[in-house]
Amino acid sequence: MSVNTIKRWVFWAHLVTGLVAGLFVFCMSFTGVLLTYERQIVELSEMHYRVSPKDSARRLTTDEVVNVLQQLHPDEPHIYIRWVNKEGAAIPVWAGKNNYLLHPYTGIVLRVGEGAVTEFFHQVTDLHRYLLLTGDSRAIGKNITAYANLVFIFLLLSGLYLWLPKRVNRSAFKHAFWLPKRYQSTQHRHRQWHLVFGIWCLPALFVIALTATLFHFKWANEALYGAFGETVPQREQHEEVTRLDADVIPYEVLFQRAVHHAKHNQFTDWYSMWLEIGEELNEARFYIDKSIGHRQELAYSLYFDTRSGDISKVLRKSDWSRGGQAWGTARFLHTGEYFGVIGQTIAGLVSLIACILVYTGMLLAWRRLIIAPKQRKHISE
Repeated sequence: MSVNTIKRWVFWAHLVTGLVAGLFVFCMSFTGVLLTYERQIVELSEMHYRVSPKDSARRLTTDEVVNVLQQLHPDEPHIYIRWVNKEGAAIPVWAGKNNYLLHPYTGIVLRVGEGAVTEFFHQVTDLHRYLLLTGDSRAIGKNITAYANLVFIFLLLSGLYLWLPKRVNRSAFKHAFWLPKRYQSTQHRHRQWHLVFGIWCLPALFVIALTATLFHFKWANEALYGAFGETVPQREQHEEVTRLDADVIPYEVLFQRAVHHAKHNQFTDWYSMWLEIGEELNEARFYIDKSIGHRQELAYSLYFDTRSGDISKVLRKSDWSRGGQAWGTARFLHTGEYFGVIGQTIAGLVSLIACILVYTGMLLAWRRLIIAPKQRKHISE
């Protein structure tokens, strides 16, 4: 089989699969753009509730915050509290699935629920992952996006093959890497946009698409962990916590010890500190984070025994297994957060360009499949 024949088969496979999955790829790419700065925007929306303390104002203790939640939901012992290291910042809290924003000095509920901004991003995320399908249909949406993502990986690889110039020389690669100063026609413009934008964004888009397989397929996780000679870890099973009465040491004492621990471990400038209780019996977990975006290299978990107040475990990313570290890295490579705001920006930009690739690809396919045959038929007549 000749090279031209192979390229022709690859071209038609690229075109047909692009038409089949193009709408879903566009949907995932566009929602990816909307989710680019999700964490920062949500943070700004919560900073809107920041208050100016009076001279006599005293910050709520952690125990007082827990008491507020237990009064609201006495049968819900699983509690999250997020302390933001800014004076006057409102306190996001969760009792099970119930979310509130509390006044940091009075404990008054400033907001019930996660707010319009967070709800908007939840809807965008559901569209990104499940095409907004709900209930039993959610699995269908998840499968569609999963296999559309696999098709996108094929489109990237086949597109790279089709992009390769016939002749390997400087002039050919210059033409393939850069947009021309003038376009011969609208079709020429669309084709050049498709080729040039595609090749510049291909590495980042390939990483985003490849890491997405971990969220959809068991085999992808098995391959990742298997590369390090490990098996996919199973979800831990533990005794259900129904009450917090067994916790002896005041939570505020644990919080101050966590602050002290952070200070002596180069985390004095922590941005937020999450407290989780009620997930496991006699355990309080603090997640100490220097970043807004949960960058794992800038955060660690600190576990306390709530009966003695002793530190039971310190868990940093370097303490995970190699497979676990790789999974964590892949998770944040998908959103670009692994590289902070710069990475997020790049991920958002290439997602936007992916929308352009779908658009130009559809127009080129329309011309080849519909317009060109009509023109040939008209000429023959």
